[in-house]
Amino acid sequence: MVRITTARYSEAYDRIKRDSLSGNCIIFVAPDVDAICCCKILQSLLKRDIIQHKIVPVSGYKDLQKANEELVAKDEQLRTIIMINCGGLVDVADILKLNDQMSLFIFDSHRPIHLDNIVGGNNVCVFDDDDENEKMEELISIYEELFYHDSSDEGDDDDNKHNGNDENEDETDETDDEDDERVQSDRPRQRRRLNEDTRLNKRAQQKEREERLQEYYSTSYHVNSSAGQMYILATQLNKTNNELLWLAITGVTAQYIFERNDTTKYMQYVKRFSDDVALFNLSTQETSSSAKAEDSIQCEDEYRFMLFRHWSLYDSMFHSGYVASKLGVWREFGQKRLNNMFAKMGFSLQQCHQVYTHMDMELKNILRNKIETVAPLYGLTDICFPSFSRTYGWKYSLSASDIVYALATLLETSPSAAAALGEPVNWNDDQDWGELEDTTNDHPEDLGSVRRKWWMRNFYTAYDSLNSIDGIRRGISLCMKIQKAIVRQGTSIIDKKNTRTLKSFRMVLIKDGPDLPLFQHPLTLSKLALFLTDAFREHGRRNLPFVISSLDEEHDSYLVVANTGAPAFGDIRKNRFGIAFQMASVETNARTSFDSFETSVLQIHKNDLEHFLEKLYVGSV
Repeated sequence: MVRITTARYSEAYDRIKRDSLSGNCIIFVAPDVDAICCCKILQSLLKRDIIQHKIVPVSGYKDLQKANEELVAKDEQLRTIIMINCGGLVDVADILKLNDQMSLFIFDSHRPIHLDNIVGGNNVCVFDDDDENEKMEELISIYEELFYHDSSDEGDDDDNKHNGNDENEDETDETDDEDDERVQSDRPRQRRRLNEDTRLNKRAQQKEREERLQEYYSTSYHVNSSAGQMYILATQLNKTNNELLWLAITGVTAQYIFERNDTTKYMQYVKRFSDDVALFNLSTQETSSSAKAEDSIQCEDEYRFMLFRHWSLYDSMFHSGYVASKLGVWREFGQKRLNNMFAKMGFSLQQCHQVYTHMDMELKNILRNKIETVAPLYGLTDICFPSFSRTYGWKYSLSASDIVYALATLLETSPSAAAALGEPVNWNDDQDWGELEDTTNDHPEDLGSVRRKWWMRNFYTAYDSLNSIDGIRRGISLCMKIQKAIVRQGTSIIDKKNTRTLKSFRMVLIKDGPDLPLFQHPLTLSKLALFLTDAFREHGRRNLPFVISSLDEEHDSYLVVANTGAPAFGDIRKNRFGIAFQMASVETNARTSFDSFETSVLQIHKNDLEHFLEKLYVGSV
């Protein structure tokens, strides 16, 4: 098994079970919400089958290299390696040295998958969905033919065959007349011309195949949710329950909210999950409301303004990219439109500024109807999308979006950023941080050292918070403050016209301001890019990608993130900046670090940034 499509998931899991009988299992997990949810589902399956395993968070390729040295190479009993949202973009056999007794399984939503992982014969198996079957089969065939089949001698064999025939024909035609001899003498020349045409056709076909591969590798994108795919595996094994369903919903919602999957892909998952929600929560739907207050999941439309159950209605709408961009709230006129919308709904500003839980109950009951009636008048035509919520006793009700925003914030917020926001750092110091905690290089001139020790503690904090209401509440509190800073920074960029519009992208440089320390994580900077994309999609002349650079004063470097910006809400656009970043880095000889599983993220020395951006612009033109 090398490329594992949906129908073969359980077959691959059986192999993991068999291998576990004779050795150890390691799970490498990337630090993102989808990967954490996927890992939780997998851990549940492994525990049920009494399969011992070790979970190792990895933030980039240096962590994988370190893991190869300290975990893979030294564990003679290691039989199974599972990678979640990491490893698929590269030839993983170049990083992890596998022996014949090891099998490696990749769950990675990133694309393009490095095809050596599929056809290289290195005991590597890639889990894939069925959406790109025809495309992948074609690419695999092309890759095998170009790199694994030696066809260089075909033309020579044909020539030798023809030459041999010519000699035999000359011997048998000695008694023919002179006209026949002239005809026979012309045949080799005709065959040579045919052979040359054949060789030209082969070259043209090879060039076409190479261009097809180059096109596949030229962009980065996501094809699924790893948590969603792991849930499909659990379904095939008949081991699903409400807890695993909620984890899958959270992972899929994360991919949708952060524009990694489009509406079509998201709705496919929603349909599957809706059926299971009805199945697993049937008893609570048919009994009294008191039963519903227990741990249950409901299908419920979600608003495109974030965390409204925990914020005030005004703050929630004002700080959401969808509403803010549609109304243009960074302008006085836009703020008046928002106030007018509340007035038309019959909601006083005093009520709208109340924390949602303290709002008048009658207003909360009519909110949905009022939103659906009034919002379209202000261009908010798709202000809701299908989603799910979960009740936790009588105390809390959280939507899938709430969980996603909370976990993402716990992952991205450094201790210094939390302190700047007035939030305590509540790590679980009893946690065993694992063998790879110390990933920080002691040499500050090495940009790889920008990765700090705190990221792993954030990972485990987020991981534990999936089973902790208190952890989620802290994440929500942090998220509201981070989102205010994002909107504040985005509004400042728009007001001061700090965007530079080039031919094929917009460029933003952040090098000062009170919120600068907050924008030192790729996810936070990507959120800012999404906010600006929404704003310029509605109010700009052209919908262009954003390249945003944020100064890291401590390490004399810039964090650079590229966001392609979809043409409409719910759409996605493939990202071409991964290759562009690498080419510009090589051509300028810039001091850069690409130690991220996201191709369109890099760290660059501040003295090299200007030249790098110039080369990026020239290359994009």
